[in-house]
Amino acid sequence: MHEDPVKEMLAWMKVLLLTAFIILGVREFLFEPVIVEGGSMQPSYHENDKLVLSKATTIDNFDTIVFFAPDGSRFIKRVIGIPGDHIKMSGGEIILNGAPLDEPYLDKVEEEWVDQLRVASEFSVPPDCYYVLGDNRGNSTDSRVLGFIQKPDIIGEVKFRFAPLKDFGFVE
Repeated sequence: MHEDPVKEMLAWMKVLLLTAFIILGVREFLFEPVIVEGGSMQPSYHENDKLVLSKATTIDNFDTIVFFAPDGSRFIKRVIGIPGDHIKMSGGEIILNGAPLDEPYLDKVEEEWVDQLRVASEFSVPPDCYYVLGDNRGNSTDSRVLGFIQKPDIIGEVKFRFAPLKDFGFVE
């Protein structure tokens, strides 16, 4: 005995709608795929790397985040300072809360970046703000240009890379 075709179609529509709502909810509130544009995060991330962001996360020092810049474009950068951190940049070195910053994710510090650090600056990160830098310091529009990143402008933290396949997996 066959079911009524209208009832069967309605049942399938309910399943499809529920599935769509679940997928949209996960994408809106939990995870979002992104594609890296530009070379400001090399050597850690390269143009066209495909990543997954977690939107339900606590941002900490050295996390890689994606955020909205003032012009509405999306940037990917590394968090150097979180609210309350004290940062001093001088003589080619970053001092975070009184200790020299160890940055093993950088290949080398380019001379242009060192020259930028020779001009001493010292500041504290305000509440609900973050200080971010690109890993490719000589070729990055980051907090040195944009200023502090406001918490509401953060889209999420990079958690997973799914392309290229040779780099597939969770990121540190």
